[in-house]
Amino acid sequence: MSGANERFLNTDVILSEVMRTMEPDMVFMPLIPKVDSQGQPIKYGVKTSKSADTKKQSPRIQTASAKFPEVHLSRMTQEAALLNKEGFSIRLDEDSLNLPAGADMIVDGLQTLGQWIAESVNTNMYSTLDDGSTDSGATLTDWGTIAEATPLTDLRAFKNAMKREGKPYRMTDIFVEMTNFNELEEYLANSEYPAYRDAAINGVATGASSTMTVPMEGKPLIHGLHSGVTHGDIMGLDGIHKNASTLFFWNNPKYTRPTISYQVANPSSPNGVETKTVDNFGLSAHQFFDDEKHEHVIQVWVDYVVVVKDAYGIITENGI
Repeated sequence: MSGANERFLNTDVILSEVMRTMEPDMVFMPLIPKVDSQGQPIKYGVKTSKSADTKKQSPRIQTASAKFPEVHLSRMTQEAALLNKEGFSIRLDEDSLNLPAGADMIVDGLQTLGQWIAESVNTNMYSTLDDGSTDSGATLTDWGTIAEATPLTDLRAFKNAMKREGKPYRMTDIFVEMTNFNELEEYLANSEYPAYRDAAINGVATGASSTMTVPMEGKPLIHGLHSGVTHGDIMGLDGIHKNASTLFFWNNPKYTRPTISYQVANPSSPNGVETKTVDNFGLSAHQFFDDEKHEHVIQVWVDYVVVVKDAYGIITENGI
């Protein structure tokens, strides 16, 4: 096979183009530890109690006549999980591979796959975390009702619901649906307090989300999501003590690489771009030729599963 756009049939090029779109939009990835399953069955421990451990031990100095106290994992049950494969296929005819103008069409197609896969993964991650979470118990107000809404009081009560004796968790990141995010932004922007107005002014927008840092103890980062979150729902995670969940993945060497590199714009670089290399989390690709239709087929998918191990490390509520 030869042609002006033959490079797009190369696995490394396919992965690079898709990851360029996917990686910046993976809003939960920085908050969840990742483990390469290497294609083996997945086993993990789940804490069965949300309160302080009744068998908690205190360390002591070892002497000739005494051993260290033993820690019993009596609250840990073993669970199993299966990796999920979710992805898309794209077909390329001979013209798209041979004509110079076809490169733009191919890149657009691969980046669209990346956007759609990222959206699906984010939605599935949120759903899994939500299903395994703990309700805050806080009574929240409707942020859309300006006269009665108290978003900052709500956020403070919600944030503090994660604090519990015997648990290390502190809420660093809060996720809401984009309309609720916009309502919070409006509330802060119209506040009489400069710190609140600055929080709205200094918000950052990306492809998949917008963020604001709220001026209160811990300064939690509020994420507004376009998809995956139901309007009125709210979720809080701890981005420091990442013990509540794990993402298991498989980088099958037949279809992918342990790391993926792609180029991003950087005005300070001599040529205006720089190469960014990220750890792969199961993004894979395969291409083959369909003899019947005389088309090249590119398949792109993610091989992963997210599991919840400690429900109290994920706090949720609804009603905002």
